[in-house]
Amino acid sequence: MNVREIFLHHALGVTPKALKTVVSNTHIQTTGENFMKKSLIAAALLGTFAASAFAAPSVTLYGRIDTSLAYTHLNADKAGVDSTDTVSMESGFSTGNRWGLTGTEDIGNAKVGFVLESGFNSDDGASGQDGRLFGREAQVNVSGAYGTLYAGRIASVVSDSGSIGYLGDVSAFPSAFGIVGNQAGSTGSAYARYDNTIAYQTPAFSGLQAAALYSFKADSKKDTTSRENSAAADRYAGAALRYKAGKAAVVLAGDYTLYSNTTYKDQDNGYSVILGGNYDFGVAKVFAKATYFDNQLNYVDSFKLIPDTVALKGWGAELSTAVPAFGGTVLATVGYRDAKDVDNSATKFKRWNAALGYAYAFSKRTSVYAAAGYAQEKADSNGQKPSAAQAGFGLVHKF
Repeated sequence: MNVREIFLHHALGVTPKALKTVVSNTHIQTTGENFMKKSLIAAALLGTFAASAFAAPSVTLYGRIDTSLAYTHLNADKAGVDSTDTVSMESGFSTGNRWGLTGTEDIGNAKVGFVLESGFNSDDGASGQDGRLFGREAQVNVSGAYGTLYAGRIASVVSDSGSIGYLGDVSAFPSAFGIVGNQAGSTGSAYARYDNTIAYQTPAFSGLQAAALYSFKADSKKDTTSRENSAAADRYAGAALRYKAGKAAVVLAGDYTLYSNTTYKDQDNGYSVILGGNYDFGVAKVFAKATYFDNQLNYVDSFKLIPDTVALKGWGAELSTAVPAFGGTVLATVGYRDAKDVDNSATKFKRWNAALGYAYAFSKRTSVYAAAGYAQEKADSNGQKPSAAQAGFGLVHKF
């Protein structure tokens, strides 16, 4: 190859075979070339580049790190147990720490993609999600004109996480912010991720979009013996419908858990329904949600007040807002949950929380935040009322 050919090969990525074809088809002359011939050569080379770029898959490395300092006052409200005051470094106080790989390939009438997302603790480097390598999400998907089909481990549509979580539209606070701000605390669901899941999401039609999923076995790490999609395995189904128009969004979501007939022999299947949305008034974006649930075992219990075997039935609600101020955003929320033991209606549990926060972005990748709040749960049967007051500030960096 001559000097020009070497440059085209190494600097621009033109293969020797493609270069040879271009050169032979255009009869390059080393001297006296006119403008037209040069234009034809350039067009041929650009065509080669375009064809290569169209066929090549794309892979992106991404992530975010959230580390904070927090003060927590815990009052167990239990005889013989003292209150505690702790100053600690916290990981993922406002948003879950993660790194991941995502990619797509255009195969003509459809695109094939994947997401591999790993959760970790930024304070000690430990893996999250029970030590899974890609515990936040691990799925392959196929998308086209009729929507997207997913397969693998994925967060529920009844959550604010992952590729198809719909509940980010019903609260200004994510399912984070420690004990006091977690929006899942006012529901009967813990916003979980599920193994062995198949999911489908429609395209958006005039602002309307829907998604559904089914897990053949909810947690393969916890349940290592039962067969997938057997009565001995916990199985899970969820669906959500979202409508967006202008400054408004409305979400209707529900899930259904089929409990293992060996682990929970006499337990009826559980379900929950959530209705919520938001409206942007300009001076403030207001969010609201309401939920009803029955026979739920997977719920937020910040103070370990409720025995693990107790299934809950009840309702919850949350009102929150995001207000642009001082170059950043002020966040505020108040939530409430009223539940009872399905096997003993006299055993009631009430929970409420309130939180206030502020987030300021230095750039698209780096931001700081501060938040404070209070949460309390109460067991009517014995009057026990454990509570927590919490305040923290931290830094989030995305890459």
